[in-house]
Amino acid sequence: MTGQLALFDGVLPDGEPVIVLDAYQGGLSHLLQLAHGHQIDLARLDIVALIEQLAQAARERASLPLGLKAQWAVMASGLLLLRSRLLLPVDDPRQQHAAQEAADLRTRLLAAESASRLAGWLAAREQLGRDVYAFGGAATVDDDEAAQWEVDRIEFLWGCLAVFDGNWGIMPVEAPFYAPVQLDLFSVEDARQRVRSCLVRERGRVPLVRMLPDSVRGRGDGHLSSGQRRSAWSSTFVACLEMVKQGEARAYQNAPESLPEFSGVPDGTVVDGTD
Repeated sequence: MTGQLALFDGVLPDGEPVIVLDAYQGGLSHLLQLAHGHQIDLARLDIVALIEQLAQAARERASLPLGLKAQWAVMASGLLLLRSRLLLPVDDPRQQHAAQEAADLRTRLLAAESASRLAGWLAAREQLGRDVYAFGGAATVDDDEAAQWEVDRIEFLWGCLAVFDGNWGIMPVEAPFYAPVQLDLFSVEDARQRVRSCLVRERGRVPLVRMLPDSVRGRGDGHLSSGQRRSAWSSTFVACLEMVKQGEARAYQNAPESLPEFSGVPDGTVVDGTD
């Protein structure tokens, strides 16, 4: 009799709570064994009262291990499953449809969880165009930042040049733009005027050497450079050829090794240029 009274004190020796219902009084595991053996009428069990007693026992026994309380929840869910089969048999089409929907929902939840993990993995990787760049690519920055970096690069280059030149802290003076050296040479236009006046004055064949500038034909041409002497010869010869081409003069050459001679053309005479 003492053992039977101890059974209903509210706690079994292993810490399992005692369930007190109209159709049953005792431990939760024993109730589950009776339900599996079809030794108790599950339709008469008050499932709501059973769940409330389990929740109250879990709150009052805070010192018990969490794993033990989880076993209570598993056993209570097993009773709920058996009770639900009484309401809707397994072979009922509605039960099969509900089971299929539950399986589909579980599949979608697992797929969503996998997609979430994959998205997190992709977000943690370095992004092309943001963290890393393809070969030959460049980082894209805002216009304001680009201008700031451009100024920094220029100052850095000036500093490097100053260090290399030994002028640290001194900005280099801006060099003037390149301009070619103006040489003192004889122009073709001046040679044309000289040749025209010489042909009018001589009225005959004039050797090329006689139409050179006075400073070149004279003996005292030591002050002229070789470039100036060459320009005198080339400008005079080009001027003569241009006048022959335009019909203003005639060209003569007796032998290949001799210098050419030129003469003027009378007014109204048509010439072919050379003899």
